[in-house]
Amino acid sequence: MTGRSSTTRIGQRVRRVSLAITLACTAAVLISACGTSGRTLQDPAPGATAPPRKTSSTTIANVVTVDPAGAQLRPTGYSLSSPAWSDGGPIPAQFGCRGADVSPPLSIVGVPEGTAELLLIASDTASASEPRWIVADIDPATSGFDQGAVPTGAVEVVNSTGSARWAGPCPDAPTTTFQLRLYALSRPSGLTAASTTSEIQPVIATTTAVAVLRGTATR
Repeated sequence: MTGRSSTTRIGQRVRRVSLAITLACTAAVLISACGTSGRTLQDPAPGATAPPRKTSSTTIANVVTVDPAGAQLRPTGYSLSSPAWSDGGPIPAQFGCRGADVSPPLSIVGVPEGTAELLLIASDTASASEPRWIVADIDPATSGFDQGAVPTGAVEVVNSTGSARWAGPCPDAPTTTFQLRLYALSRPSGLTAASTTSEIQPVIATTTAVAVLRGTATR
């Protein structure tokens, strides 16, 4: 009886050990299965790169604003001047509304290489958006303007006064600053005497350089 009981206990211990081993193996298999998709991994091909990671960020396109005021003012060698007054000095009365109101003589020097056309706009700085003289289609080879005239081939465009001619300084204040801006354009403007603001503004945007002549006028 004793020998049989001993044999039974030994058999039970063997079965428990076998069960423990079986459970351990099963757990190992399950853990391995959780860590892989079951597919065999292969080495990447030579020269292959990893695909880009997906992100939730959004790329914003660049926004570029064309600002004619950003053109280079008074670039070296490029200038607009007048023998009638020095830059920033007093403009003689004959060029304003209280005199003969005749356009001034002008001198142009150093037009930038590659300029297709010159565009001249004169205005009071207090109301720069209201031009008092617009001259388009000026040949880049032009060296200047005679008093009371525009270069051959140039076109005077209707200005804010409703005329297509020079309308000189006519200050309401005791003193005002008048300016003439000579734009060097990168392509022909195509402007005519009847061109409107909607046609002129895009043309100014093609400016590569600006030469400026200023003067003061008194009431």
